[in-house]
Amino acid sequence: MKRADVVSVGRLFSGAARFRCGPARPGFHWGPPQVAQILVDLETSARDSTDEEDVPEERFYLGVITVSPQPRGVVTLLDGQQRLVTLAMFLAFARDRLPNNNERNRIDRMLMRRSFGRPPEPRLRLAPEDHAWFAHFILPPGATRRLPATPPLGSPKELLLAARFMEHTFASYSVNDLRNIVDFLMHHTAVVRSIAEQRPVFAPAQPALPAPTHRMWDEFEAASSASRYRVAAE
Repeated sequence: MKRADVVSVGRLFSGAARFRCGPARPGFHWGPPQVAQILVDLETSARDSTDEEDVPEERFYLGVITVSPQPRGVVTLLDGQQRLVTLAMFLAFARDRLPNNNERNRIDRMLMRRSFGRPPEPRLRLAPEDHAWFAHFILPPGATRRLPATPPLGSPKELLLAARFMEHTFASYSVNDLRNIVDFLMHHTAVVRSIAEQRPVFAPAQPALPAPTHRMWDEFEAASSASRYRVAAE
């Protein structure tokens, strides 16, 4: 049975996927330096990919995320919350600054899962103490253009600091810059998704991840050794 795979960011935020950060997990705590690292690496890699001959197999890796599957397509995010929140914020800022409706709608579907007869559902739900702010100032279309000057009472200041940094960074992007970075993020950026299966009650403890297939890890190790991106441990 599959325990780990390599998945593009575009596929990660598509289909029935819905990520949930449980209340037992620490909230978002990255500051501008960590957010800047992802933005600079994405911007540089996207620019380099347009300057060189396109290689379809080329991928830019953002490390490993660990998930635990739950019923009806929901997965609990055990590791990787900081990166996925940063990527979701980036997508929201890009959506709110692209002029084309089709482009905006395509990105919005990566942030919100919409199905007939059901209310929209966020693909990434943060811990309760963070999600109310995230759902109001990031997820709705146009929300990133209405950021508060100061964090509302009781809201997480780290999310506002990250959003303010993105607001400043996005002011320097042209529409073509945004399109190139979004395209690179969707199609050429990937993570290793590690699946932590729940152990049966009374069963003896087993390693969470048996050795994955050589093919998958050969690909990941080769990409990691060539990648310029090194993310701080979460």
